[in-house]
Amino acid sequence: MTFTKLRTRHIPAMRAEVQEYEDAVTGARHIHLASDDPELVFLVGFPTVPDASDGRAHILEHLALCGSDRYPVRDPFFSMLRRSTAHFMNAMTYSDKTVYPFASTDKTDFFNLLEVYLDAAFFPRLDYLDFLQEGWRLAVEDGKLAYHGVVFNEMKGAFADPMRALDSGIGASLLKGTTYEYESGGDPLDIPALTHAALKEFHATHYHPSQAVFMTAGRIDAREVQAVIEERVLSRLSNRQSGGRLLPQLAPAWTAPKAVTVNIPGLEHGVQITWLMGESVDPESYYHAQLLEAGLLSNSAAPLAYAMESAGFGRPSALNGADTGIRQILFHLGMEGLTKEQVGAARKCIWSALEKTAKSGVPESLLQATLRDIRFGQREISGGHMPHALKQLLRAIPHEMYGGDIMNGFDHEDILERLQQRIADPAFFKGLVQTLLDSPTRLDTTVVPDSEYFSKREKIENERLAQLQASLDDGDKDRLRSEAAALLERQRQPVNNDVLPRIRPQDVSPLPRPALPLPMTEDGRITVSIPSNGIAYGRVMYDVSDMPQADWPWLQLYVDVLSELGMGDKSYEDADAWRHDQVPFFDVNLQAMQVQQASDAGAALRIDVDFYAKGLSEEKAAIADVLSQSIRGARFDEHERLAFLIDSMVQDMRNGLAEEGDSYARLAATAPVSPLRHFDEQIKGASALPFYGSLHQKSQTPEGLAEIAGRLAELHQRIVGRKPVIVAAGIDNDGEQLAALLDLPEPAANAPQEKSGSKQTPAPLALAKAALHAPAQVNHCFAAWQVPGVGHPDAPALAVLGEILTNLVLHQALREEGGAYGGQAGYNPSIGAFVMMSYRDPRLAATYEDFARAIHWVANADLKQENIEEAIICVIQDLDKPRSPYAEVIWSLNQRRQGITEEMRRRYRQGVLHCDAERIKAAAAAWLQDKPYSRAAFVGNTGQDLSGLDIADLMALAG
Repeated sequence: MTFTKLRTRHIPAMRAEVQEYEDAVTGARHIHLASDDPELVFLVGFPTVPDASDGRAHILEHLALCGSDRYPVRDPFFSMLRRSTAHFMNAMTYSDKTVYPFASTDKTDFFNLLEVYLDAAFFPRLDYLDFLQEGWRLAVEDGKLAYHGVVFNEMKGAFADPMRALDSGIGASLLKGTTYEYESGGDPLDIPALTHAALKEFHATHYHPSQAVFMTAGRIDAREVQAVIEERVLSRLSNRQSGGRLLPQLAPAWTAPKAVTVNIPGLEHGVQITWLMGESVDPESYYHAQLLEAGLLSNSAAPLAYAMESAGFGRPSALNGADTGIRQILFHLGMEGLTKEQVGAARKCIWSALEKTAKSGVPESLLQATLRDIRFGQREISGGHMPHALKQLLRAIPHEMYGGDIMNGFDHEDILERLQQRIADPAFFKGLVQTLLDSPTRLDTTVVPDSEYFSKREKIENERLAQLQASLDDGDKDRLRSEAAALLERQRQPVNNDVLPRIRPQDVSPLPRPALPLPMTEDGRITVSIPSNGIAYGRVMYDVSDMPQADWPWLQLYVDVLSELGMGDKSYEDADAWRHDQVPFFDVNLQAMQVQQASDAGAALRIDVDFYAKGLSEEKAAIADVLSQSIRGARFDEHERLAFLIDSMVQDMRNGLAEEGDSYARLAATAPVSPLRHFDEQIKGASALPFYGSLHQKSQTPEGLAEIAGRLAELHQRIVGRKPVIVAAGIDNDGEQLAALLDLPEPAANAPQEKSGSKQTPAPLALAKAALHAPAQVNHCFAAWQVPGVGHPDAPALAVLGEILTNLVLHQALREEGGAYGGQAGYNPSIGAFVMMSYRDPRLAATYEDFARAIHWVANADLKQENIEEAIICVIQDLDKPRSPYAEVIWSLNQRRQGITEEMRRRYRQGVLHCDAERIKAAAAAWLQDKPYSRAAFVGNTGQDLSGLDIADLMALAG
C-alpha cells in the first residue's frame, strides 16, 4: 500500500471518524469519513483554475464522462446511470474545482462505479467528436452558420439568472487577476474560442494524482478503496508534478475602494457593496463572516435587514451575505428593486445602518443563536436530492483545495467554544462591523437593468457568425460538412456496453423497503422514535382539502407571509428575532398530494397547511412554543409590512420568468392531466401570475391592503379552527414529549376532521397548447399524457417505458444530436402522468417531432432484454433511494395519505422487476400511441417555428 495514514479524529457530533491519508510518491490525498452510514460515497476532485471564460473546465467535465481507456464506449456515464443502483451520480464544475461524486448502498455497485469514475477522470479519451458534441461546433442551418453544443446551450440557459450576471460582474472587478475573474462554466460568447488542443492541455496539467483529492464516506474500509486507486491510477501515473497543487490566486488588497457599473437582464436598478475578506479555510475568518452575516441579516430585526426592509423602497438583494465558496470570502450588502433615482438613497441607507451598528452592536442572544445553528447544521442528518455524507464531503473539500487543514472542514468545536466566550463582549461584534467600514478592499457596484441584455448578446453572436461565414472557403465548408457527418454517424452507431459492469434485476431485493408504522392517537398525534442524532422535529398539519379552488392562491400567499409578519403582541421584527432565538428552523408550507381512488372515481387532492419547526433535542420546549405561538398568535394587521412582502415576491416573480421558464412550462403541460399539477399551476404557475399582478395593484392603496389583510385573517381562522394532525419525532421519547408540550387552538365544533374532510376531484381541463414567452436564449419543451396511478396493472410497464424511451431514443435525439442540456421521458405515478421534456433546448419544433417519433418507435422496436433490464434498474434506483430518518417518517405518512398500501407497493415493484417487451408495448399502445396529449413550452424567441403552440406572454400575464 502506498497510502500512509497521517491522522485520525473522532467527531462526536457527526458520529464519525475522519481519516487522513497521503501517497508519498505522487502526493495524492485520500480523506475518509468512517461511519455506520449505509450510504457509500466517493468523489475525486481536482483544482480547475482557468484563465479564460471559454468554459474549458466545464467542457472537460463533460468530455471526461464520454469514454476512457478501459471503457471506450461512447457514453459510459449515462450508460452506468442505467447499469447501477447508485442513487446519486454526477459531476460538477465550480469556479475553482471540479468534482466527480457518486453514492450507492451496494458494495459491489460502489466498486463497479469506482473503476469507471477513476478511468474517466484520469484516462479519458477526449475525442474530438465528443468535443464538438459536448462543447461547441459550427453547423449550417438553412444556409446560415450557427453554434451548437451541449455546454454552449447549457450556459445560454444559465445566463438567464440576473444574479449570475451581477456576481460575474463583481468578480471581474473585485477578483481581477485571479481565476474568479472568469466565467468557469463558460460564457457563450467566449466558448467558441476554446480549441480541442487547449482542452487536452488543461486536462494534462489539472487532472493528475498530484492535484487530486479522493474522498469517501460510509461503512467501507478506506484500504479497499486505496487498493483500487493504486492499481488503476497510481501504477500508471507514479510521478509527482512540480510545483505542488494548483491553488487559486489571491486577489491583491486595494489601497482605496472602487466603484463599477454592472448591467444585468431585468427591469430594476440596484446597488451592491462587496468586501474582500480573509481566506475561507481560515476558521477565524470563516466564522467571523458567518457571525457578521447573522448579526446583520439573519432576521427582520437584524440591523441591516431591518434598515433595508423598512426603507420604504426596494428590498434586500438576493446576493446578500457571506460567499465562502471561493478561496477568499466575499461579503455582500445590497438592495434591488430600485428606480434609478433611489440608488443613492439605498447606498446611504446601507452605510448609515452599518455605522450605527458599529456603535450600538447587536444582542448577544442573536450571536448565541447563530453558534447554535452552526452546531445544529453539523448534527442534523439532512435529506434531499444529495446524500447527506456527500454534503459533508463537499463542505470540507475546500480545505484540501485551498491549502487548509482538512480537519477544520469537519470539526470546528474548538473555535466555536472560543467564539462563545468572545461574543459575550459587545465590542467584539462592533469591531467586526468597523472592520467592514474601514476596509479599503471594497467594491461599490451600481446595478443597471438592460431590457436588451439578451438581444445584444444575440446580435454579437450573429455578427461573429456572419463574419465567419463570409470568410469560409470551399475547404472550410467541406470540413464542416465532413465533421457534421462524422459526428452524426458516431451518434447513431449502436453502442456495445459489454465492457461496462452492471447490476441486474435479479441482484436487487424483490420486496420494497417497508414503510414505517405510524400509529395515530385519538387526538390526532403521531409520535415516532428515530435515530435523529439528537434532533427533534415537530409538525402541525391542517387539512384544507375542502377549500374551494378560489382559495388556493390565497393559501399560498398565507403560508408565504405568515412567518414574515407579527405574532401576538410582537411586531414582525420582534417575532422574527424571537423565533430565531428559540429554534434553528421554522417554516409554514402548503403541501398537496394526489390521492389514489377507485379507477372510476378519478384522482382527488389532499391539501394541508403545514407548520414545521426543528431543533436540538434539548430545545423541545422551544420548538413547541414556537409552533404554538405562531399558530395561536398569527396576525395580519401590519399593512406596511404586508405591502413590502407582496411587492418583493411579485418583483422576484417578474424578474425570474426566464430563469423559472422550465417550471412554468412543466406545470402548464401537466396541469390538464393531473389534479395535483393543476393545483400547483394555480398557485405557482402561469395561471398564478394574474393573481399576483392583481394583488400587487391592490397593495398600492390602504383600502386594498385592508382587504388583503382581512382575507388572510379570515383564512387563518378557517385553517386553525380545524382539528390538526401532529407529527413529532426524535430520539427515544422526544416525539411524545414535544407533542405533549404543544398548546394549540381548540377546533371549532363543525370543523372537518382528518378522516372525513372532503377531498376535491377537480374537473378535467382542456389540453394545453401553449408557448410561454419571456426573453431568453433557449427553450424548455414538455408534453404530457394522462395515465393511471401506481395501483394500476399498467403502472410498472409505464415506468419502465419511460426509461426505455430516454435511454434508447430521447437522450440521443435531444442531447447528443439536438444539443439540449437535458431530455427525457418519465412516468410519475404520484401525479398519474407520463411526461417528455427537454431542458435548455436550442430547438422546439424538432424536439416535439422527436417526442412523437419516440412514441411511434416503441410499437415496432426490437426491445432487447439488456435494454429492458437497464430500464428496470433505473426505476429501482428511484424506489430504493435512501432517506434520512425524519424524511422516512414523512414519506411513510404521505404514502398512507395517498392511499398507497404495502400490497400496492409490492405489486408495483414485482411488476417492474418482471416487466417484458410485450407489457411495455401494450402499455404504450393503451395510453400513449395516437392518444391526445398536452403540450407547453417556455420559448425564448417567438420568431422560431412554434409547432402550432399559442403564444402567451409571461410578462403580460404578470401585469
